[in-house]
Amino acid sequence: MTSKERVKLAYAHKEADRVPVGEMHIMSPVSSEILGRQAVTGEGGWLKHYMAECMAEENRAEFIERLSADTVEVFRKSGLDLLCTELDPADDGSVIYKDVTENSWTTVDQDTGHWAKFVYKPENDTAHEVDSSEKSDTDEDYGAIREHLDALEKSNFAVHESRFDSTKYAVKHAGKDMFIMAKLPDLIPSYRSFYANFMEVFYADEELAHRLCDDYLAFSLNAAKRYIEIGVDCIMIATDWAASNGPIFSPRLLREFMIPQIRAVVDLCHQHDVLVLKHTDGNIMQFADEFFAMGIDGYQSVDPGAGMDIELIKKLYGEKVLLMGNVDCAHTLPFGTPEDVIEETKQVMRKASGGGGHIVSSSNTIGYPTTAKNFLTMVETVHKFGSYPLEL
Repeated sequence: MTSKERVKLAYAHKEADRVPVGEMHIMSPVSSEILGRQAVTGEGGWLKHYMAECMAEENRAEFIERLSADTVEVFRKSGLDLLCTELDPADDGSVIYKDVTENSWTTVDQDTGHWAKFVYKPENDTAHEVDSSEKSDTDEDYGAIREHLDALEKSNFAVHESRFDSTKYAVKHAGKDMFIMAKLPDLIPSYRSFYANFMEVFYADEELAHRLCDDYLAFSLNAAKRYIEIGVDCIMIATDWAASNGPIFSPRLLREFMIPQIRAVVDLCHQHDVLVLKHTDGNIMQFADEFFAMGIDGYQSVDPGAGMDIELIKKLYGEKVLLMGNVDCAHTLPFGTPEDVIEETKQVMRKASGGGGHIVSSSNTIGYPTTAKNFLTMVETVHKFGSYPLEL
């Protein structure tokens, strides 16, 4: 049985030969341990800084070549059944990378002149946008955000073909036997420095909020259409809707803005027999009924640190939605012993793997400070103890 077949059976809520195991991302430091050389994978700080260096030096081809090959190699070598890709930086010159230092860089949009400043922290492999034209704008009418949307609309929400380079490589070199999942662009600017401004817009200018959500959705739908044409098996939608103590958004905002976006993606993908997985950290129990009624096929994270009980979720919603998780990436994987990892991985399978409908993974991604040893121990535990019928 191939990995692709194994994952598809899990999505069909059937038991395969064993429980499938996968990850959204393996960050470069962990991949480097596994491959025994500097690897270019994931979406961590080192990866983003290296990308900025390559783009600033007009060396995009090297970045894409290494990212594409290293991602397939490390997911295969780790023994995973699925791999995840996302959009690459475009090679059309639309974004200029400049002022690259040891721990920072700036991007400038050629169409609008809008800029964004990023800071890289090597001590924990993170990089974040800390300032931007949109964040710094003091216009009470949110002029910079409007200009940002004007540019999106002027482009007709086009996604440059070069942004799919690593996905096409993954489908070509791994898609025959591995399950390929592609990450959509964010449906709201959740990782932009002007996220707080955007949240304010929800209440200060509802018309602008609708425009922003509609524009981001239109761009993402175009990305999804091309992913589908390329031949991915699943579309993954990120953006956290909850934190440890509950929802980030009010019920009204979820119902009016967020859930319709997801349903639009689901409708498109299901027309082409492509699956949809929604990731969110945090505790979603306050809106779980609505979350699992959106039409999604899978839910990733099932965040144990936020009190999410995968056994309960499986009981309540597991007949219609696959669960992907939830070995604790905040405690057990980074700080536990290999024995701790083995026991928690077995416990997760006991709770969620019976009858199919489950993929073992971390509760988010594999990155700092998780070690390669603990990550591979989790995978090896699934291979050793995850055969159906389960005897755990």
